[in-house]
Amino acid sequence: MTEVNKQRFYKKLAVTGLAFTLVGAGTLGLHSLHFTGEPTVASAAAETYTTTANLNIRSGPSTSNAIIATVKQGTQLTVIGQAANGWLKVSYQGKTGYVSSEYVKKSASSTTKTYVTTANLNIRSGPSTSSAIVVTVKQGTQLTSTEQAANGWLKVSYQGKTGYVSTQYVKESTGSSEPAPAPAASVYVATANLNVRTTASTSGAVMATLKAGTQLDVTAKAANGWLKITYQGKAGYVSGQYVRALAGMKVVSNPESIQVVVNKQNKLPENYVPKDLVYTTIPFTFKEQTEKKKMRSEAAAAIAQLFAGAKKQGVTLLGVSAYRSHATQSALFSSYVQRDGYDKAATYSALPGTSEHETGLGIDVTKGDGTCAAQDCFGGTKEAAWLDAHAAEYGFIIRYPKGKDAVTGYKYEPWHLRYVGKPVAQAIKSKGITLEEYYGIK
Repeated sequence: MTEVNKQRFYKKLAVTGLAFTLVGAGTLGLHSLHFTGEPTVASAAAETYTTTANLNIRSGPSTSNAIIATVKQGTQLTVIGQAANGWLKVSYQGKTGYVSSEYVKKSASSTTKTYVTTANLNIRSGPSTSSAIVVTVKQGTQLTSTEQAANGWLKVSYQGKTGYVSTQYVKESTGSSEPAPAPAASVYVATANLNVRTTASTSGAVMATLKAGTQLDVTAKAANGWLKITYQGKAGYVSGQYVRALAGMKVVSNPESIQVVVNKQNKLPENYVPKDLVYTTIPFTFKEQTEKKKMRSEAAAAIAQLFAGAKKQGVTLLGVSAYRSHATQSALFSSYVQRDGYDKAATYSALPGTSEHETGLGIDVTKGDGTCAAQDCFGGTKEAAWLDAHAAEYGFIIRYPKGKDAVTGYKYEPWHLRYVGKPVAQAIKSKGITLEEYYGIK
């Protein structure tokens, strides 16, 4: 067999024999096999390509090279050169690597994309550190880009100014393209503070005590009304008298999605913590640096822009409460159960895991003088009217709009903003619908 025929054979084998990888692992690694050294890369002007499948970016033009990153189908890559054997040299989020040309296609036209800065960053007048600084922006700032410049720079727009930033210090915002989350497993919760025991009896040793509202991993029914559960990797037992299966409630499968739907039927995984929480830069009704001032980085950047935009139009806002940890929500709900009982507490307080504040994407705001914070009187203010008219321009929606109680499960809250990204927010606003209605889920 000639060397050329060998290469063709190996290539065919890679496409057919690795098909199970896509099904079993969900990541396509079907690259042309190449066993020689790295060829010289031809210089080329930067062009934008889109992946046609989930795709590995490798350190060299061969499947024998290490995987630098795995990107989803539909991801845009900047092609900065062509290597031999059908591989392309690409730039992605500040990294340089290689992909098979079989699984990318040239983008038909450039589109506006949103990026978030990963560090304090200079926007310069040209694509070089020798160019003058136009403005310096903070980590977490959103920038709009319609064009890739050479040498790993982006042409961006920020507050009416145009300039260039290095791709090493920005990441693409995912808020405009993520699908709605798919629900998964049913949920059992403790309706009171509850002992987990080693046997299905009160004579069993207490392994742990769980707060009311804690999600339980029920694995089987034991005798005499006890349930077998898994807790911290160990089997234990709880009394079924203090456990309730919540009909219709599901655990969301992708809590990191910017568009995750969290409500009374769709909850976050137990003890979920967002990975990219940062302190916001907006003013609050209090001075202490607590978790209530935190949001996910993309949402934090957007709320700062919203506050600035409002101020330019004569509207002053203050933050009231943003992120709330699972532990805080659990303690809050448990205290209400102790005072009023589970059933009554569940009518006015969110079960742990079902509060939007736990996503790091929601925030309550109020007037600049601090009055009407989380109160009905806020609905009649000019601040509420401005938010209703302009929040979507910054990627936020009024999460619980008037007249949608039956859909959202909550009464009208004009002060509660939820970040979903500009495209989704503007679509929801234009149609006068809720997040649930936008995705057609409950």
